[in-house]
Amino acid sequence: MYTNAKKHILSNSIMLVAIIKIIAALCEAGLRFFIQKQNSLSPDMLDTVLWRLQLINSGVQIILATLVFFFAWKKLDHYMSLVPAEDRKKMGLLQKEFINDKIASLSGSSVSRLLQLWTVIFVGSELVYVFTSITYRRFISALMSALSVGDGLTDGTFVMLYNMTHGFKYIEMLCAILLGVVMTGIFLSDPYLRVASLIILLLFMLAFGVLQMQTVNLMGRSVGIVWTSLIYHATETIGLFLLSLYLSKKYRGL
Repeated sequence: MYTNAKKHILSNSIMLVAIIKIIAALCEAGLRFFIQKQNSLSPDMLDTVLWRLQLINSGVQIILATLVFFFAWKKLDHYMSLVPAEDRKKMGLLQKEFINDKIASLSGSSVSRLLQLWTVIFVGSELVYVFTSITYRRFISALMSALSVGDGLTDGTFVMLYNMTHGFKYIEMLCAILLGVVMTGIFLSDPYLRVASLIILLLFMLAFGVLQMQTVNLMGRSVGIVWTSLIYHATETIGLFLLSLYLSKKYRGL
C-alpha cells in the first residue's frame, strides 16, 4: 500500500540529520578558532581538549540521528498499521488503479527499506567513522613521533604525509552516504542521483590522489585545507540538505 502523498517521512528525516550535521560542523569550526594549540606544527586532532569535544560532538550526532529515524519509523508504522497486513497488497493495487496520480511515489514497504538503509548509514557508519578517527589519530601521533627523531620534523614532510593519508579517514563514511544516494536513485529510477554520486566520488578521488593541502590565513590564524575533508563535510551537510529538498520537491510522499 501507499501512504499519504503529502507525508514526506524519508526526506524530512534526511533533512533533519543534515541540519544536525550543519550545526555540529559550525560548532566544531568555532571550537577550532577559540582553542589555540601550543605546537603550531601539530594538527587540531592532537589537541586533547578539542579531540574530546569532537568525540562528544560525534556522540550527540549519533544519538540525535537515532532518535530522528526512530520517530520516523514509528510514524511510518502508524500509517501502515491503519490497514491490516494481509490487506495492504490489495489496498496498494486499488490505490494504483483509482488514484494513481495522487499516491506516493514509493510504496510504504519501499520507504521502510530506505529508512532502514539511511539509519544504518547515519548511525552504524558514523560509529565506524568514530572508530577510524580514533585509529587515525593514533597513527598521526605515532607519525609525528617517528619524524621527530633524528633530523626533526619538517613542515613539508609532515604536510605531505598528512595530506596523503587524510582521505582514508573519510572514505568509508563518504562511500556509505553515496551508496545511500545510489540506492535511493535505484528505488526511484532516478538517473540524476546516480550521476551526482559518481561526480562526487570522482572529485574525492581526484582530491585524494592529486590535490595538495592548501594553507590560508583566516582571522590571524593559518588554516590548512585538506580537500578530501572539505568534499566529505560538504557532502554530509550541504549535499544531504539539497538531497532532501530534491526528494521532497520532485517525489510525492517521500
